[in-house]
Amino acid sequence: MLRKDLYRYYNPVFHRFEWNEPSYIVIALYRVSRAIRMMPKWCFPVKLLLNLIIVPIYAFFSILLGISIPRGAKIGPGFRIYHFGTIVINPKAVIGKNFSIHHGCTIGVKNSYYDQVIIGDNVTMGAGAKVLGNLKIGNNVTIGANAVVLSDVPDNSIAVGIPAKILPKKNEYDIKRGPFN
Repeated sequence: MLRKDLYRYYNPVFHRFEWNEPSYIVIALYRVSRAIRMMPKWCFPVKLLLNLIIVPIYAFFSILLGISIPRGAKIGPGFRIYHFGTIVINPKAVIGKNFSIHHGCTIGVKNSYYDQVIIGDNVTMGAGAKVLGNLKIGNNVTIGANAVVLSDVPDNSIAVGIPAKILPKKNEYDIKRGPFN
């Protein structure tokens, strides 16, 4: 999965990888921490030792860069963070492949700690967007900048406004690529 995340950091305009993006550090640490967390129980001593090493490093970079991605969150391959800072993801979140998120976004709870956001494949969250509550975001969805999503969003849609209004994507370009990808 880490390789697919790295692929998303390739800049086709300048034909290079964006190594200067600090957000990739948090994604790499999330992937390693998640792998350690998913180790079987019989590996407890090794798991404990690895956690003693990785958790402080992960916490340091999460605080330094302002990106909170708990190890409980399930995020598919191709995860991309644009412009790090003030990103919060609920530990119960389930996110599909090719997810893009910009700075200032929150995927969180609305009423209860049991709220779970399920996000499909090829979803992009614009800067400052909030997805709150126990809801499902479909595949090929774009959530506009500063939108506050409080209800389910169907496949091939755009969510804009406060509270978010759901609009269908108009053409094949919007469905395949989306305005932020």
